[in-house]
Amino acid sequence: MATSDVASSVLLNMGNGSGIDVIKLARDLADAEMMPQQDRVTRAKTDTEAAISAYAVLKYNVELLTEQFNGLNDAQELATPIAVSSNTPAVSIGSTQGSAVSGSHQIDVTQLAASQRNRSSEYTSSTESLNSGSAFDITVTSNGSTQTIGVDAGDDTPAGVVAAINASGTGFTATLIDTDTAGTNYRIVLQGPSGEDNAFTISSTPDLGFHTAGNQLQSAANALLTVDGMSIERTSNTISDAISGVTLNLNAVASGTSLQVTNDTTTLKEKLKELVATYNVVQVVLNELSDPASTEEEVGGALSNDMAFVRSVRDAIYAAVTTDSSTPSGDVSALRDLGIELTKTGTLSFNEATYDEVVLNNFSDVVTMLSAGTTNQSAYDGADQGLAFDSMEVINGLMDSMDGIFAVREDTATQQLRTYEDRLLAIELRMEKVYQSYLKQFSVMEDLVNTLNGTRDYVKQQLDSIANIGQDN
Repeated sequence: MATSDVASSVLLNMGNGSGIDVIKLARDLADAEMMPQQDRVTRAKTDTEAAISAYAVLKYNVELLTEQFNGLNDAQELATPIAVSSNTPAVSIGSTQGSAVSGSHQIDVTQLAASQRNRSSEYTSSTESLNSGSAFDITVTSNGSTQTIGVDAGDDTPAGVVAAINASGTGFTATLIDTDTAGTNYRIVLQGPSGEDNAFTISSTPDLGFHTAGNQLQSAANALLTVDGMSIERTSNTISDAISGVTLNLNAVASGTSLQVTNDTTTLKEKLKELVATYNVVQVVLNELSDPASTEEEVGGALSNDMAFVRSVRDAIYAAVTTDSSTPSGDVSALRDLGIELTKTGTLSFNEATYDEVVLNNFSDVVTMLSAGTTNQSAYDGADQGLAFDSMEVINGLMDSMDGIFAVREDTATQQLRTYEDRLLAIELRMEKVYQSYLKQFSVMEDLVNTLNGTRDYVKQQLDSIANIGQDN
């Protein structure tokens, strides 16, 4: 019994083999050693990626705010002028430009501009030969200048003359008219440019009869009118330089026509509403990006560890909407004077009643305050350019591609991201080395266990033999 107990004890201590998945054990031990470090770097990498996305989202929205200010820096784009004539059959409005100034005007038209018109002799058909098939020239003298129009051989017909005049580029036009008179029912009507200086004489061989007595249908004349008591004479009935920003079409002689120019201030009102809405969106975005409890996917709370950056952006856009204009005018010096107000939560509101009251009688002051009354502004112009440009300059300080805070933060985050990627790669290589080290140790252990198992089997065999001998005695 004593011998059997000894054998059992040896066998128990030596075991029956490892029975262990040494490959899995080696991997688990390597992971346990390196995973905490890998997890820390992975979380830092994920946070940095989220921050880069957050910078991009915020930058996009701040750029939209800049675009809103950009829409306020051109005087001609701040309102849509409207011109209304009291007598459109006499004076109608051709167009109204942004440079039109509000006001009333009185217009009296005493004469319309006219073009000289002459008719030719009568012809039996549009294809009647006028020069026996030969070419000939038509000479036109007007305003001290003589021009020659050639009629090619074979085109010496009324229709051919009309085509040659219209293709000449001389400013004269011709029309072939069928008067429907039996026999000789075709005439050419020649018309010159409008204005009395454009009266003309015309000659040719053969004589086309344009200067035959009774063939001048209309004399050249200038338009004569008065605008607010000022006498004006023009060669055309379309006049664009009598009233700033307004093109007039003179249609008939008439007196006492009144023209009213007003500004449709709803254009600017809508622009200001969009500015307020965009500013408020930027504030919402800032709140979401800086709130660690935000539930916004991917970027919510991504900048909660960079509150200095968040404050810098808040301060800049706050300054943009609260600053005083470099070109104040009258009682209008800032957006607050137009009804744009800060709320207790840091957002903006728009008081339309205040706006309507201000623009009613002070619209020109509003335009000056916002745009300095200028158009096509340039950053290289040293003159004051109004609040819109001033505010863009403040925001552009954030957006500078070299040393703006967005560029600096994005560059820093990108460098950090590359560092984390390099560290993760190094950790993976280290994990593989640790795994191989454990695997090598366990391989040695497995060999030892196999050797011990062999020794165990031999000892058991010897002990069994001794036990059998004892039983035989």
